[in-house]
Amino acid sequence: MPIDVQLHLWPWSRGIREETPDLSCPFKFWGSPVVSLSRRATLYLPRRHERFLPFGPPFDTRAGEYLLYETPHGVLAAGNTETTDSTAEIRVHIGTLRESIRLRPQGAKRIPSQYGGDQENEGTRLASIVIDWSQFFDDLLDKAKKAGGENRLSWAEAIKSIFDVAEDAKQPRKALIVDIAERMRSRLPSIVAAARRILYRERLMLPAGRIAETDTACLRWMVRQPGDTMALKAAANRQRLLGIARRESFDTLENRVLKDFIVRCAMEGRRYDRTEVGDNPGLRQSQRACTVRQYQNLCAELSRMALFDGVAAPPPVPQPNYVLQNDLRYRAIWHHYVRLLKREEEEDCLWDWQARTWADVCRFLVCAALFSLSCEVQRKLFVEEQLASAVNLVAEQRLGCRILAGSEPGPFLVGLRSRPRSRASILEVVHPEHAGEHPATRLLGRTGGHLYFVLTPLDGGRRLVLIIWAVHTAAAKDHPSWKEIGLSAGNALQAHFRILDELGDPLFPLLRGFVVASDMDSMAADLHPGMNGDLHLVQVAIDQRYWSEALNGIMLVIEDILESVL
Repeated sequence: MPIDVQLHLWPWSRGIREETPDLSCPFKFWGSPVVSLSRRATLYLPRRHERFLPFGPPFDTRAGEYLLYETPHGVLAAGNTETTDSTAEIRVHIGTLRESIRLRPQGAKRIPSQYGGDQENEGTRLASIVIDWSQFFDDLLDKAKKAGGENRLSWAEAIKSIFDVAEDAKQPRKALIVDIAERMRSRLPSIVAAARRILYRERLMLPAGRIAETDTACLRWMVRQPGDTMALKAAANRQRLLGIARRESFDTLENRVLKDFIVRCAMEGRRYDRTEVGDNPGLRQSQRACTVRQYQNLCAELSRMALFDGVAAPPPVPQPNYVLQNDLRYRAIWHHYVRLLKREEEEDCLWDWQARTWADVCRFLVCAALFSLSCEVQRKLFVEEQLASAVNLVAEQRLGCRILAGSEPGPFLVGLRSRPRSRASILEVVHPEHAGEHPATRLLGRTGGHLYFVLTPLDGGRRLVLIIWAVHTAAAKDHPSWKEIGLSAGNALQAHFRILDELGDPLFPLLRGFVVASDMDSMAADLHPGMNGDLHLVQVAIDQRYWSEALNGIMLVIEDILESVL
């Protein structure tokens, strides 16, 4: 019996026939397609045998319980051509049954090999920005560790980081190589000049007058030579005898890592100059561009030094020795070398799962906007956080995600300042991983929400759930208009509500929602307000230097919706 798998063009498209294409036919890629699959089955990416992670709780269908899965962009882009015989593959396992699903997407941006090519190539620009998202979370993690919180950073500090990044709008993006250049530009020459060396002892035929050291093997050799004296033995061998010579060598593990680090930094510097700076005269004269360019030239010069001529390449996965872990100079090299290796290893995975990373970014921005509202005192709406909260970060991405479920701020007491507080409501923020545990969201898996706001009136009225969708439209070559996307989400939300309301649960909540959509070229957050049943849509720049603008747009949407229902 074949496994029932359906692909949906948008996260909210489950049950929408016109947005659920036949898997045997080509389909339009608009950035965030999802797959619905029986809970009894598992979904794998064959290339790396990665198991897909569901988002949202299971939902009932006539065929049993189903789950929604976000699809990897890289798999879709791998099969993205204008010909219909180009396919991408995902694999379904259910018990002993294995089935390969061939997808035929059209319109996914592709990336040149090793991020090469022109800066204007959209795939190259997108890949660079996706890597910068990971760097942003790395910076948050470093900030948390410096504050003594290990992997926890307060929401106030996290929001401050967004505005710190916004101040760099006139600079090229702060990639990893920028941080390395700033930290190592002045230290690297002295480290290379004082590179550790070792002395090898080896047996060589040396002039008799230069022999200063011998061993038993040398003495045994001399005994076998003709002549009764050392002079006669040397005369029989052109005035040479076997002795111990000491040879200096730089070919140690720490210097192999040092050499590879320098070469990789030079390559990263060239790539940064090509993809982030380009021919823009303003960016070329910026402090970051100059710093990276100087560091790149320094690395290129150091890599040509004679001491590295006999230094071999390090093993693919080097294990640090005592020097790399404890010598102050080499420890700094090892720290940044590991960061470079980690980034290169993550490039493919981040590219594949960029839709999940964007959903993580959107959850972060929406929560930051809600927390910012709690700091505002000049608005009609009051939002008061009842319990302190913090962002919980992970060092290693999990299929694109870097923020742990449960990091959401709240709960909040929300209400209108013009009304008594007894008519206020409690607002809870629910991550899709925890949605199955909350009575108001446990049936909402079919909606494909990436975050839920649950509003519970204190006076005992009907609950309301605000569903937030994150769609990565910047990953598609083209997509419907913003108005059409909002209309699609609005119609789907009404359809989901009708289906769920038919269950007859008098406590089933009302549903509202809005969409956060990524845009490649936007420099400000554009709000597309919903009309006649349409949802609000916030068009957000994928460049993190403009996320401070996104906060304002999302705050307006949240405030508008809450004011209309309170």
